[in-house]
Amino acid sequence: MAKKKKPAAAERPDPAEQLAKMERPHIKWRVIAQIALGFAVVWIVAFMAVPYVSYWGVGVAAVLTLVALGFGVYVWRLTRKSAAIVDILKTATDDEGRAAALAKLEAQGAKSKNRDALNALARAQLVAQKDPGEALRILESIDLDKAPALVQDDVRANLGMVYLTQGRAREAREIADAIKLDRQPQASSRAMYAAVIAESHARTGDAERGLELMGTYDPSDPDYADMRAMLLRARAYVYFAAKKRGLVAKSLDQLAQANPNMLASIAQKGNPQLVRMAREALDRAGLLPRQKMRARPR
Repeated sequence: MAKKKKPAAAERPDPAEQLAKMERPHIKWRVIAQIALGFAVVWIVAFMAVPYVSYWGVGVAAVLTLVALGFGVYVWRLTRKSAAIVDILKTATDDEGRAAALAKLEAQGAKSKNRDALNALARAQLVAQKDPGEALRILESIDLDKAPALVQDDVRANLGMVYLTQGRAREAREIADAIKLDRQPQASSRAMYAAVIAESHARTGDAERGLELMGTYDPSDPDYADMRAMLLRARAYVYFAAKKRGLVAKSLDQLAQANPNMLASIAQKGNPQLVRMAREALDRAGLLPRQKMRARPR
């Protein structure tokens, strides 16, 4: 009798490759040029209006320009800081590199008396895989009220994801409800936010909100490639809450290929039926250990 062919093991994602693909923040000069052109028009109109409104128009244009310049300097400094941190994170391709990157970040954090939200977020991301408890401690220590507005939602999304992996869905929901998708310009980050929001809603009884988001953020979209696994995980929970068992199984099978470790975490604890379906997906992917059959002596 022919032996049953064992399914091929799913390919595990390479952390070093993922870090190498991490997008380095940069200034969008085309957008800046468009804004500058807009202000040039404002100044022209202000001077043309002097005979009618005196120099009030020029004064308004000057105030608006100063505000814009101040905001521009703020964004420029934040972008430079973010780029420097990404450069450090890209060196964390193995245990030695991770330790060195963490040491650099800790040294920088000490200079700012650990008040730098970007630095704390990067440290939490580095330690999350091996020590989720420490990652949680770092994230919870960040004072969101004092963090830059552009960083607050990154912190919320990462903290929400840690809560979800620990089964603290209601706390994740409270954090996720404060996230604003429309103020995040990067597609991959928006996808991460959407995954956390959708999963937290699904696991607290609101499948409709999850279905709405999952209909917008498709894991197969190249723009969301870095967050494919997180979106698939969220889809599994959303479809389970919506009682769409066929789509749950499909999402879990896709997750087995995208990130087996993430699927394994679902198979460890939680709703018994979802745990069983996750284990079945692991089995179909050939990721469950097989018991060897011993021949009985005659």
